[in-house]
Amino acid sequence: MNITMNSILITDLDNTLYNWVDYFAPSFRGMVHALAREMEMEEENLIGEFKTIFKQVGTLEYSFIIQKLPSIKKYSKEDADKFVEVGRKVFARVRQKNLIPYAEVKSTLEYLRNEGVLIIAVTNAPAYFAEARLKQLRLDKYIYGLAAWQNSEIPRDEYTDIIIKKNDEGYYRSKHIKRRWEFSKDEIKPNPFAYLTVLDDLKTSHKLTYVVGDSISKDLNPAQIIGAKTIWAKYGTVFKEKNFKTLLKITHWDEKKIKKTYEEDKIKPDFVIYSFGELRNIVEGSQLRLFK
Repeated sequence: MNITMNSILITDLDNTLYNWVDYFAPSFRGMVHALAREMEMEEENLIGEFKTIFKQVGTLEYSFIIQKLPSIKKYSKEDADKFVEVGRKVFARVRQKNLIPYAEVKSTLEYLRNEGVLIIAVTNAPAYFAEARLKQLRLDKYIYGLAAWQNSEIPRDEYTDIIIKKNDEGYYRSKHIKRRWEFSKDEIKPNPFAYLTVLDDLKTSHKLTYVVGDSISKDLNPAQIIGAKTIWAKYGTVFKEKNFKTLLKITHWDEKKIKKTYEEDKIKPDFVIYSFGELRNIVEGSQLRLFK
């Protein structure tokens, strides 16, 4: 009988579907500038407090970081709540301006989906933020499954209890994404575990799988280990110097980890692309296989 075998495209998110560096850094700077003015602090001192907390939580994406600032504790709850609101609004306003998909991302994802390619997003970002960005960019309708870091550390208070309840009820989830996987810090990339788990759950073969990402070390090396076809999104390594320097000032990563993420001689990818649209000429659609 004839059975349709779906090709799988596993795509990274940050710096593959959109420029994460060039959206996050300006948003962070805008937030710091507004908070420093409201709290009457030096920006460098405030940045130092942010960096300490980023290291504690293990990510630059943490919704409740303003509440954790040591200097905010000297203010009344009313003032602290005002600072949180100001910081969030400024960050969101700058984000709205800078968080956009790369050219041809939407049209290419739509083309591949229509060709029968099953598109899976695999990211090291916290699951909530990954899904929220896909929804905001309206890319979620092309994504069949999402695999991300299970980072659920949320401080408990009256405000976050409402958020937790809404999250448990699926309020923040996309209606388009059909499958979800969450992994511990040790299981995410460059560990191939996430890729293997997704392919095993989908009951598909690495031979039908393409993996695209901006980091050869983090995205493509584990893909090569499992035998998938590797596609280096080289365009994703380009961002504004000022924004990259901002991230270097606040990241919890050490210099060795940063260098390893962007090293280009780890493996030789099967394909190198300079725009997302080039995937149309690489990723094959559904294939018919005859089993006797």
